[in-house]
Amino acid sequence: MLRFMSGITNTRRQFIVGSSAWLGASALGCGSQDSDTKTVSIFHTTDLHGHILPTQTYTGTQDVGGFARCVSCIRKWRLESPNSLLVDIGDVYQGTAESLLNGGKLMINLFNRLGYDAWTLGNHDFDWGPELLDANLALSKSPILTGNIKRDGKSPGSLDGAWKSVLPWTMKEVGGFRIALIGLITPGLPFWLSPETLAGSEPTNPSESLKRSIAEARSEKADAIVVMGHMGFRKEDDFANPLREIIQNNPLVDVFLAGHTHQDQPSWLIGGTLCSQASYYGIHCGRIDLTFDLASRKLVRRDASTMLMDKRFDLDPVVIETAQPDLKTAEAQMARTLGTVKEVIDGKGRGNRLSQLFCEFFSDALARNGTAVDGVFHGTFDTGDLSIGPITVADCWKMLPYENLLSTAELTAEELIEIVLEDRKERSDRLLWPFEIEFDSQGLATRYLYRGETVISGRRFKIGFNSYDLQSGGQKLMRLREIVYQASAKRQTTVIDTRSALIDGILNRKEIS
Repeated sequence: MLRFMSGITNTRRQFIVGSSAWLGASALGCGSQDSDTKTVSIFHTTDLHGHILPTQTYTGTQDVGGFARCVSCIRKWRLESPNSLLVDIGDVYQGTAESLLNGGKLMINLFNRLGYDAWTLGNHDFDWGPELLDANLALSKSPILTGNIKRDGKSPGSLDGAWKSVLPWTMKEVGGFRIALIGLITPGLPFWLSPETLAGSEPTNPSESLKRSIAEARSEKADAIVVMGHMGFRKEDDFANPLREIIQNNPLVDVFLAGHTHQDQPSWLIGGTLCSQASYYGIHCGRIDLTFDLASRKLVRRDASTMLMDKRFDLDPVVIETAQPDLKTAEAQMARTLGTVKEVIDGKGRGNRLSQLFCEFFSDALARNGTAVDGVFHGTFDTGDLSIGPITVADCWKMLPYENLLSTAELTAEELIEIVLEDRKERSDRLLWPFEIEFDSQGLATRYLYRGETVISGRRFKIGFNSYDLQSGGQKLMRLREIVYQASAKRQTTVIDTRSALIDGILNRKEIS
């Protein structure tokens, strides 16, 4: 076991912060413990995105992660450290076919069965709409800690129905010590998700929410303050991940468990707060050990670590047995052949053929839905070229990993130019199809055609978008958002998700070229 330690002075007390890389089964315990101290452990997962089975990292490392392996690790840790808590930091179920099949219930049922003490809402937990979110909130046996959100103007703790279990914080007594768990969600929600999807939910200021929860927890004699925040490590704060600002405004936080940014960051400090983040898809499982002095009840040591979920960890048989029916159905569904790619489809660079195919398929889907459009503004997710051969449902999931909904807006010729120019400032391959636009060095359109005809000033067009881009694409398309929210744009969100439209398009054509 490797362990790196540094002495830090805090305004409230002296303590040692340890960051460790846990290397094997022999390191699964918290080490030796003095008779005058006691250690409380917190095991944490984040950004599971419905992954039950092993998967691969973004850099191509195979056969790692998956919730089934995390559970095997957690069971071992629990044997070594019976004074423990188990929490998740959000984005629980969106992301796999086996989870989509049951609307996320599989993951929440597993959380219930494994005795999760709390979990936090992530932005993708809203993706499938209010009905499925409400169903999963109602199904959860543990509190959902998310203090900085309002639902129809009401705050957590005063909500009813399915939302009554959404609370700003909770107190857990473990090993004789009182651990306050406080939950926060990223404030970026409205820049990704449409009002129809959020259905009355809106984030509030996380710093102010945290300040209130800390005050309440301290008044209830909390021995440690642990924040579960669905926001995470960045080299610099951004609109969705204001960790430094939050912690600087609330220096009494002992531990911040992070998520959202899909980073493996076992241990880092912001001021006197120990932070830890356990990557994504269950590729790492995280652990915090809090050591208290029994006489004074002071927190005297904090250790943070993450462990890679590789072949050292078996697939937990209970998880596999529970998930098996959905896994089997999903495997068969993903293997279905939809059609054939007859020649290589270019998927790189602005205006590539794959972007054009997406636009064509989305236009067709909207027309079948009775919402004919003049054009579509869309790009790819940098999935690269499509190779010659059969194309499956699994290929469609790789090309479009999110269930974004198709939306429409009526815009003028001039507004479309503004949108295209804004997008050109970004690293993007978005295409305004079937328009042809060329610009000079000053950003003036020198060629502006629609289906081969010159576009006349003031002409209005009905354009299809995905709901993510319409909300600003994560603050990258703020002018687009401003334009489409004008009353004259007549913005509408449909019930058609982009992946379903892609699958329909391939099925209808059979051969893609």
